[in-house]
Amino acid sequence: MKKKRLPCRMALAAATMSLMVAGTAPLAMAYMTDIAETMDNPFTIALDSTSEIVEKYPDPDPDPDGNNVVSYEKSVQVINTGYIDEYVRVRLDFTEDDIRNKTQFSWDGTNFYSVDEYKNHLPSGWAYNSTDGYYYYTKIVETGDWEAVKKTLNYDEASGQYFYKNGQSIMETAMITTPLIRYVKTVFDNPQDMRSYGLNVFSESCPFYFGNDYNSAWTSYLNG
Repeated sequence: MKKKRLPCRMALAAATMSLMVAGTAPLAMAYMTDIAETMDNPFTIALDSTSEIVEKYPDPDPDPDGNNVVSYEKSVQVINTGYIDEYVRVRLDFTEDDIRNKTQFSWDGTNFYSVDEYKNHLPSGWAYNSTDGYYYYTKIVETGDWEAVKKTLNYDEASGQYFYKNGQSIMETAMITTPLIRYVKTVFDNPQDMRSYGLNVFSESCPFYFGNDYNSAWTSYLNG
């Protein structure tokens, strides 16, 4: 799976001063008293947002009835891994346009929609932007104890991605999005046309303080 996250950048600015005066301690003390107010805030720290994709993705199986249908669970979420609240966005890319046209998404396992139709039936908290092709999470994804959470997940070194363990329940906390999709179904024209394909997930995040809502935050962040 391909993914991208914005790097965490830390800017550190510090002001230091050295004063050496021989035999003039009273003058030095007076000087230090005069400038004390300018040393109240000796440094500042700026943090960028970081996130990871978390998927629940058991191995897909062909339709048990032997038809030319492949159905599988692929729960896609984004979790805050940093030290600042953030907004996130996701892009879903198929390795083949033909496969994309044969595929349907569902967030409840009952109602399936084509990829284009799904944009109008998204789960709560998600919005699609046709201009750039991203799905935007409209809520703030809060910071949390990522170090503890990641120990409960499986990490795949090949893809550099985190996955739920078998039987593990979907997380529902403020530090992770609700699933963008939960189930995928691909209907091939005939059994001979059945083949493997990739559905790649790409995510980005931006600090919450860039705007008053997800739209203004992303606009400011991308144009800054």
